[in-house]
Amino acid sequence: MNPMTQGPESDDGPSRPMRRLVICCDGSWQTSSHGLRNVASNVAKLSRSIAGWTDEDGECIQQLIYYDAGVGTSNSASEKSESVPTRLWAQAQKYWEGGLGRGLEENVCEAYNFLVNNYAPGDEIYIFGFSRGAYTARALAGLICNMGICLPDMMDDWWAMYADYKLNFKQREEEKRKAQEQSGLHHMKSWGKTKPYTDWKERFHKAVEIEVVGVFDTVGALGIPANVWRDVSEINEATYGFHDTKLHNQIKHAFHALALDEDRAPFTPTLWSRPSGVTTKLVQCWFPGYHINVGGGSDNTVKSYGDLEAMANLALVWMIDQVRHRTNLAFEDHALARFYHHYNCTIVDLSRRGFQQGSKHHYTHAETAHWYSWDKPHATHVTGYGGWGLGYRPDSWGIETAAAGDIPRTPGQYANANANGATDEFIHPIVRYATSEAHRQAYPPGSPLYYDPQALRAFEPVKNPPPPAENPWLKYEGWYWRKVDQKTGEIVLIPEMALWEDVDREDMLFNERDYMRADWLATSAPLKGFEEAFIKEYLALATATADPLNPREQKLMAALEEVAAREHASTMKDGSLVYELRKCAFPGDAAMRMQLLQAAGERTKSFLTDVESQPYRPPWKPAKLGRMKMVEILKDDSQ
Repeated sequence: MNPMTQGPESDDGPSRPMRRLVICCDGSWQTSSHGLRNVASNVAKLSRSIAGWTDEDGECIQQLIYYDAGVGTSNSASEKSESVPTRLWAQAQKYWEGGLGRGLEENVCEAYNFLVNNYAPGDEIYIFGFSRGAYTARALAGLICNMGICLPDMMDDWWAMYADYKLNFKQREEEKRKAQEQSGLHHMKSWGKTKPYTDWKERFHKAVEIEVVGVFDTVGALGIPANVWRDVSEINEATYGFHDTKLHNQIKHAFHALALDEDRAPFTPTLWSRPSGVTTKLVQCWFPGYHINVGGGSDNTVKSYGDLEAMANLALVWMIDQVRHRTNLAFEDHALARFYHHYNCTIVDLSRRGFQQGSKHHYTHAETAHWYSWDKPHATHVTGYGGWGLGYRPDSWGIETAAAGDIPRTPGQYANANANGATDEFIHPIVRYATSEAHRQAYPPGSPLYYDPQALRAFEPVKNPPPPAENPWLKYEGWYWRKVDQKTGEIVLIPEMALWEDVDREDMLFNERDYMRADWLATSAPLKGFEEAFIKEYLALATATADPLNPREQKLMAALEEVAAREHASTMKDGSLVYELRKCAFPGDAAMRMQLLQAAGERTKSFLTDVESQPYRPPWKPAKLGRMKMVEILKDDSQ
């Protein structure tokens, strides 16, 4: 027997270093592992940015990453088949699975199987997801918190255990209470004498802790789609209600990026609430944009339409910042540098795109300009970039979702979530930037870049708001979004998200503040993927900034130069999507666009001085204990 994989009753043998197990669950119709040409979602990008290992105090810590494509992708490769019937069948299956959420249970079980095969006490677990993948991630976390993680040999009977879990989900609270009385690995006293259906629950790691559940815009619409004709919530609850997506004390951190502008009824968000007694660090932050703008992977980017993932990039770096400031999960420095370089190039790409005269939504390309009467450059809508990731984000509403109706989002006012505990919601400062007087003067009503979110129509940003009359001792410092409910007179206050302060460490570069700095660094950053003629013209128009680069900005520029100096298949081959987007030419006044980009940089630089800061405190690093060492400690504690 391999001493590294002995049964739980063994008290001797070597211990292995702890590992970090990372699970990434993609959203509906999202896949970056099926060999198809597409735009990677934030979950896919996240899975590729986590380091495979890290050195901590001279010890090699493995970080194992599991990526799972979203529902509605099981037959995605067949969509490219030469056979018409095969393509039609694949597309029908895609919309059937994705529309109803079919396959979500399988995704939960597959991710659970990965943990069963790799987990040992002392390991850290991180779970991420987008859309229904976010629901998958939360359901998986609930499964772990309620059942624990079984030993590998028990997976032969997983079908029975999972059926029992679904059947008895109403009794979970008592099961959970009993499990929390135990810790670590449960010792089995009758090795080889397990009786099915009686003592299988003893063959589980109990009270397993989860370091992070990080999700992008959780959608829990499973089963029959919502519609304007019939309430189907009870039918769906009876079928899928066993999934536990709540917070548990075993979840240390829960991070949730939410889309402020999404209003399709089937995409109503499933917020977390933190009941009294639950100690999870919960952060739920609202961003401008629709569902896909927060989770990333928009098909519009393939069509050279929309904001080219600019806002999704900001939601991604927000998630990465939350994780690396509060936990010990290590990221690949070069991957983060590539993300940052790509974002700088996206800023430049958007800045040169003018809108059509007959449309506030589509860009005019040099190759097609003047072909049609409406396909001419607009006289005033000459750029697609407004600063700090703000581009044109196409409305998500479509004829295919019209029957479901619309439900505008209501930050801070989700009654069901608030009734079950604190929701710990925040508004990202980019919302205040986008609705500021300076931004609206640059892009007034009628501009494709004008922003007036319906979800915040009754709110106003207030700095250091006064306390409510019933609680005059309360003190609110910093920026808040304030609303007075017209019916009840209740005051709703949502704090603005503070950004992490700069940390002078190489592994803490490319934070959210650095993405703001990209607005004024982009004019001098090295470019890749663009036509040489454009790069030459662009560099000739770019004027040196009046202020010299500070040490932080110098580090960022050095990193950009290093990334650009390397050969990357994703940016250098003609077949890549990035290269295809950037090699396009756009008619218009290049000098004016450069002036607008530099003006955006000045606005962002000025706004940065008014953004609240969070101080950085290095996360606690637990002792790295292997399986056998953990057993010894548990034995000592029990004596």
